[in-house]
Amino acid sequence: MQQAMSHLGHQFPELEDRRAEPSALCEKPRGPIIDVHDFARFVANQFAQGNDKRVQAAFDKMEELLQGCETEGRDWVCGFLEALQDIACWRASGDEVFVRFLGPATRRTWTALDAIRTDLADCSILEAEVMMWRVVHHQARTACAGG
Repeated sequence: MQQAMSHLGHQFPELEDRRAEPSALCEKPRGPIIDVHDFARFVANQFAQGNDKRVQAAFDKMEELLQGCETEGRDWVCGFLEALQDIACWRASGDEVFVRFLGPATRRTWTALDAIRTDLADCSILEAEVMMWRVVHHQARTACAGG
């Protein structure tokens, strides 16, 4: 994860000063992690400014992270996609404008998160979070097993 964040920070240097320091509760020392909400706002703003190449580069990097079998990286990408959907739903363009930037793995995750959001619209936040966690971790095991 530290290497992935380093690559992401290198590709998007304007995010370097937004890294969150690791928690004191972490079991192992890690480098700073880019906040998923900051990155989602950054990508949404890049789209609003017409910087499609930067948006595509961000989604390409998310695709790389999802295709790796590191659970922490996949969780981070899922958090980013969920945050981006949340941010985009408040904008006039909506979240569908980002679909064209998705690769196969990010598209599956985007679709799953969107389906959960729709299906659980009337559920409590806790129920929705548990369902999202189950879907993400089930897909993560399937991807690692080659299925």
